[in-house]
Amino acid sequence: MPTAIDLGYDYINARLRVMRSRLLTRGDLGRLLSSPNIPALVGALVQTPYREALKRAMVTHSGVLAVHRALQLNQNATLQRIASFCSGETARIFQLLMATHIRHNVITLLRGANARIPATELLPLLVIVPPFTEGVLNELAHKTTVRGLVQLLDQWRLPTPDLARALTDALRQSTDLIFLERRFNRAWAEAAWAAADSIRGDEGDLLRLNLRRDLDLRNLLLALDFHSIALEEPPDYLPGGLLIPDLLEAFRAAADPAEMSQVLAREPAAAFWLPALTKWDKLNPANLQLAWETELICWRQRLFYITDPLGPGILIAYLSAKAAELRNLRLITEAVAEHLSREDAEANFIFCTTG
Repeated sequence: MPTAIDLGYDYINARLRVMRSRLLTRGDLGRLLSSPNIPALVGALVQTPYREALKRAMVTHSGVLAVHRALQLNQNATLQRIASFCSGETARIFQLLMATHIRHNVITLLRGANARIPATELLPLLVIVPPFTEGVLNELAHKTTVRGLVQLLDQWRLPTPDLARALTDALRQSTDLIFLERRFNRAWAEAAWAAADSIRGDEGDLLRLNLRRDLDLRNLLLALDFHSIALEEPPDYLPGGLLIPDLLEAFRAAADPAEMSQVLAREPAAAFWLPALTKWDKLNPANLQLAWETELICWRQRLFYITDPLGPGILIAYLSAKAAELRNLRLITEAVAEHLSREDAEANFIFCTTG
């Protein structure tokens, strides 16, 4: 990504606030969801800031894949633009915030190779972000075996030499996809935490809290996946979160949502996750996952209003808002393509109230 003179957070955050004003509203999403079919959705998207990305995408793709490709191109252009505002310390912080995209790419590539998903379907789901350039992603997405993919990542030392080595070492022990994902996730979490821990002052405190809540969410969902299941040893919880493994294990062993809430109430840092849990009826774990993901995304977006205007909070908030928009647009695309009910689609939107 291009770089420029670092003009500081006052300049960066002013630009981000302008970019935020161009994000789609709930009304915009509703109008897009009303599209009767994919051609109509494309026609509606042409009237939005996704116009240029759609024009490029439709040169090589059509239908649903064209929309997914356009979303990918728009995201890449957005990240490139933000990167051009940053250098020095702000560039280092921006790179740290890209860690979730790095993880997403590796996990998506592993699952794609394992399921032998065609590269044409896999590529639009990936994020073009260094070191994963479009050319690199194209080569990786064409790997049809997990072993071949891991070997190429190791050869190219991607996404970093240490993470490539961790994945290669895991492959020597097992070819099981779940095992590989967990080993990579642990190495990724350790690397992300080390990067966040190296940043001092209030900036570092906010970045670490942001990362820790992300890790807590992943660990809570892992505990939920194995709820009440007898295991020889605890799940491989990621290091660096605020919630310690003993608390997560007590949560996993709890009999019902009421007892789960009692467990989390013991730890002040877990209070963040309690409101969604107390409303959960236990009928569908996906509902709790969505509620927790929404809570985290909306906390990040509230940083627009409550954080230091000369710190990284505005950057965290904007990236979260953009990610939520892209997620909602992917959901709309699938809903229109599959003719899902409006009610079912909107129930899965993530949209935060402002102010």
